[in-house]
Amino acid sequence: MEFPNTGENCALDNCKQLDFLPFKCDHCQLTFCKNHFNAESHKCSKPQSDVTLPKEKSSNYVCSKEDCKETSVVEMLCYKCKIHFCLKHRYHGCMEVSDDETLKKLKKWQIPKRKFAQAKAIVDQEVTDSLRKSKNTAMANKVQLMRVKSTAIGPKNVPISERCYFLVYYPKTVSNKDATVSKGIFTNKNWTIGKIIDSLVEVLKIPSNTSTTNKLRLFNYNTGALISDQMDVHLTDLFENSMLIDGQRIILEYSDDTSVDVNLYK
Repeated sequence: MEFPNTGENCALDNCKQLDFLPFKCDHCQLTFCKNHFNAESHKCSKPQSDVTLPKEKSSNYVCSKEDCKETSVVEMLCYKCKIHFCLKHRYHGCMEVSDDETLKKLKKWQIPKRKFAQAKAIVDQEVTDSLRKSKNTAMANKVQLMRVKSTAIGPKNVPISERCYFLVYYPKTVSNKDATVSKGIFTNKNWTIGKIIDSLVEVLKIPSNTSTTNKLRLFNYNTGALISDQMDVHLTDLFENSMLIDGQRIILEYSDDTSVDVNLYK
């Protein structure tokens, strides 16, 4: 039984053998038998060096920025536009936010902050009113001292063991970005009134150029009375005479009077 359409004849002129499993030369693309498929066996007319081999695909990634030829073995896609950029051009403007968008986000984040500040102010005022009405003076003073200590600022060179605390109200003539209603301050209990006032001016950033010629003095927040008209009096003496207590509210004001209106400092 014959199989005329099965197999191919060897392309070599002096062979022509029918091979049912022929081999094709990778160089000249002719078909040969098992004995002559090797390029040397059939003296291939097309040398191996003339064969155009397929180019290997480059594994490097070129930056998508115009005029940039920087390559990388690792693909770094922008998570917004999904395009590869080199490290130098990873901030290619895709993620830039307009001024209007920035302002909207800022306003959005300021809303809860403002609400918290308003709620805190209400709670602080309620606590203050409760402390004023409290019949337990000693307990009220302790609570007041704890509140002042939690936010107090002052000179860093004052040892903790020598610190005393006050809730200081700003002078009414002071109006700058740093001025608030009041601020917790710590000073050295061994200082004089004059040195304490100088320290408060520095810590509270009170400007020296004011429209008034009156001197800065300290007043009792509860009574409005002048704490002392002598600048060389030490705090320790005032504590011993119960004219001041640790954590007390005091008013810093430009005045030559012996008292101030406490209703102006709320």
